[in-house]
Amino acid sequence: MDLNLMVNNTLSALKDEGYVENIVRKKLERTIDEVIEDTLRSYSDFGKALKQQVQEQMQFNLDRLDIPSYNQVILNVIKGELERSVHEEGAKRIQESIQEVLGTSKEEYKLSELIEEIVEQDCELNELDYEDYKEITVIIEDKYSSKYVYIDPEEDKSWHRCKYQIVLDEDATVRRAEIGDKSFDNKVIMGGLYGADATIFKMWTRKAKLIIDDYETSFTNPEYS
Repeated sequence: MDLNLMVNNTLSALKDEGYVENIVRKKLERTIDEVIEDTLRSYSDFGKALKQQVQEQMQFNLDRLDIPSYNQVILNVIKGELERSVHEEGAKRIQESIQEVLGTSKEEYKLSELIEEIVEQDCELNELDYEDYKEITVIIEDKYSSKYVYIDPEEDKSWHRCKYQIVLDEDATVRRAEIGDKSFDNKVIMGGLYGADATIFKMWTRKAKLIIDDYETSFTNPEYS
């Protein structure tokens, strides 16, 4: 009895019948859907997390397959299911995020209110003692017929190191906005926008106006106000 011949014949038959591909596809549908759901949770970084999860999974499986003839079959199924999941689930999440953000945007915002939102998001004022205070950086410059607004939750930051950078046209319309090293692309939107980040995104997409009113740069613990 030639056991190797029996095994090879059986594997060949299963391959021709699509058995392996069907089993792998069913498992991947569930696994990749779970990966997509996990990476799209609040405060996630879609691109980084998804890439890491898929790479780890593919590295583990493919390196341990002892039958070379099946490597390409499984790899093709993985690629196909990944592309389907990313396209369908990703496009749906992008649409939901944009609709949610744009549905609540305004035509006009005040700088003082935006600063308070940034402080609430980035500064832990509740940890300050009674006599302590928190200083932030706010720089406003007029250049090239535009107004540049730089804001950072830390004090004494130079303009090019500020986390928030907003450019206004002569009529105060938000023309450009940057948050740290983020750009408002699909990856960032899918990861979720919250607080001041979401507000700035609304201002930029709606081409709203940012009114330069009186604002504060020094803040204390609100419990002692």
